[in-house]
Amino acid sequence: MSGYLLVRIWLLHLRDESQKVEYSLELSVVFTLFTLAGIALTLGAFLGSIPPRAPEIVALAAFVTISLLAMRELFRGTPRILPMPGVGIGKSSVFLVENEDEAEMVLKILHLKKVPLMVISRRPREEWISTFGFQPNVFLWLSNVRHPLAVSPSSLHVLREEAVRFMREHPGGAVYVEGIEYLMFYSDFRAIAKFLFTLRDYALAAGAYMIVMASPELLGSKRFAVLAREFKRPDFREIEDILSEKAFFGTVRREDLERLTGSEKSGEDDNAGGKGSKD
Repeated sequence: MSGYLLVRIWLLHLRDESQKVEYSLELSVVFTLFTLAGIALTLGAFLGSIPPRAPEIVALAAFVTISLLAMRELFRGTPRILPMPGVGIGKSSVFLVENEDEAEMVLKILHLKKVPLMVISRRPREEWISTFGFQPNVFLWLSNVRHPLAVSPSSLHVLREEAVRFMREHPGGAVYVEGIEYLMFYSDFRAIAKFLFTLRDYALAAGAYMIVMASPELLGSKRFAVLAREFKRPDFREIEDILSEKAFFGTVRREDLERLTGSEKSGEDDNAGGKGSKD
């Protein structure tokens, strides 16, 4: 039984999750000791020299040790994934956003700064323009249909070449990529990450912007963490302040500002209401 558990723990260790790895190492040590104790008891029983009460003592020690490990793990609980602090638009040029609202806020700022924009999207161009409210300079549609703007989602090399050409021809421009989950139907995540990291490095070298939208729920927390190590989360407080200033001077319509920032404020109001009810 202990040998079977050791194999299962070894497989758990291979998953490379920090908390599980630590816990699996502890269990490995415990079960190894009890496996050796079991072998010793078996040999002692075969030779007729087993100490009195030895099996009961080993079983009790195993129960107490495993119970203590389980209780400690229970009290420690699952660690929370704390949000990374945001980075200002002027302090970094490669960003990772989680949803369409966040992407729209970042792109709105770049649009107000008259930054040339290239979009790589799963959505058709007209649908994308209808959603975001302005036209990109270059648009690539991730699709296998025959269309002037369509690029096969399996042709990552074509997407890379087009994005690099755009950043070369538009110094200080921005490349926005969405539809990462769709690309995974045609390429493995390692190839997609390599594609994104290549564009990231070129954007940093060329002084361009790059924004990637990826949902941690759809992509998976482990894959999302890989992207989060290379791309920065935007400082949405700073973005909201800039948009508020633009709205004050009439550059941005007030209703657009309220729509872009409304979800964040409503969440704060809910939290405030929840605190008040507790009091």
